[in-house]
Amino acid sequence: MSQYKLIIFDFDGTLAITHKAIVYCFTKTFESFNIEPPAAETIQATIGINLANSFKILHPAIEESAIPQWVETYRSFYRTEGEKQLDLFPGTKQVLQLASKSGLSLGVFSNKHVSFVNLFLEKLRIHSFFDLIVGDDGQIIQKPNPSVFHSIIKPLFPDLDNSQVLMVGDSAVDLLFAKNAG
Repeated sequence: MSQYKLIIFDFDGTLAITHKAIVYCFTKTFESFNIEPPAAETIQATIGINLANSFKILHPAIEESAIPQWVETYRSFYRTEGEKQLDLFPGTKQVLQLASKSGLSLGVFSNKHVSFVNLFLEKLRIHSFFDLIVGDDGQIIQKPNPSVFHSIIKPLFPDLDNSQVLMVGDSAVDLLFAKNAG
């Protein structure tokens, strides 16, 4: 029997193949403001970081006051065009089915906006596997800060020892979150 009772998954690049959609939407956003977009590899290096900070990294000259408009433009492209480029990694659904049948609790914690996470989990037909879905709502402190673990996740699973929780992710932000949460 597994020592784990709760598995928390990141979304982008862990459950779903999203890199192509993310690069596409960043590129379209830059082009919509008549700014030369960064190289795909440069954009990919910011995946996992919140959008506002990603734009600061990718466009250091951006005015702070312009960031909300850039974020909304990106989200508009993602909502209308990016989601068509999403897909599950091979075997993802089978792993979730097996874990769920084994009695494990499953959750998602993403720095992506929670409305997108819920929408995409539904579109990919895996939403029903998850007991907990946490994403950016403008209020939470994002990964790698462990406050979401201590203030939201842990209270929902009070009988679990931290050693019974497994974080599955694809970025340094995910690993740091797991380490910081204990």
